[in-house]
Amino acid sequence: MSGFKNFAVAGVGRIGEFIAEELLKLKSEGRVSSVIILTHGRTDATVNKLSSLGGTITSIDWSSPSSITAALTAAHVDVVISALPETALHLQHTLADAAKAANVKLLLPSEWGSRSMTREDGTGYYSSGHQEIHKKLEEIGLPYALVFTGMWSDFIFNPMFGWNIPNGKVEIWGEGNKPSTFTTRRDAARFVAHIVTALSPEELFWKEFCLEGDRKSLNDICEGYQAKTKKKLEIVHHPISEQEKILEENAPISVPFIVAWGLLA
Repeated sequence: MSGFKNFAVAGVGRIGEFIAEELLKLKSEGRVSSVIILTHGRTDATVNKLSSLGGTITSIDWSSPSSITAALTAAHVDVVISALPETALHLQHTLADAAKAANVKLLLPSEWGSRSMTREDGTGYYSSGHQEIHKKLEEIGLPYALVFTGMWSDFIFNPMFGWNIPNGKVEIWGEGNKPSTFTTRRDAARFVAHIVTALSPEELFWKEFCLEGDRKSLNDICEGYQAKTKKKLEIVHHPISEQEKILEENAPISVPFIVAWGLLA
């Protein structure tokens, strides 16, 4: 076993909420000593729920790395798990410095979907912020572990990403024939909680883990839905060139998840 007992989770808006919950379940079983939730003063239903489950809500100031270090040190944090959104990935550099100063043993960067895609010249399609935090952690000597889960199957199928199932309409970028990895956030969170508490440091440090709940093409998913429900979907395929144009014209941090879908389709 890793011997890691004290954890901090930064960002509980999406997958972070699930990871914190799974760690708190282990805390209730006596396998984890503490779980602190790093927030910037946020109070909402998610934060209140995690508090009721035994999480320690810790308000931090991202402009003051020393205050983050103090919070991590006071809680004797062994592992920091970042679930910060794409728009906040730059804050991971502050988090990394604070964690290093607090003698944290391991950091899991916020990189929960597919591997960052790169061009042949090594530049990033999305997101260059991932490569930047890898380099940062290597430079300061703070081990990291990466967990790739593919697309979140409990999150991605909604109108925001072109899946307007209630109205029977689906938009797919590309031909939609290439199989892609899908995993629910709950399954991903269970996996993360398991590896950080069960694996040895040698098995965790500087390692990559790939998790796959299912593997289907977007067309397979549409066909399966129609076969099961007997409801017809209106499916529109957009040329992949539209997505390539978005990638060229937008900064990587602003490219939505749907762009990745196009490249995987």
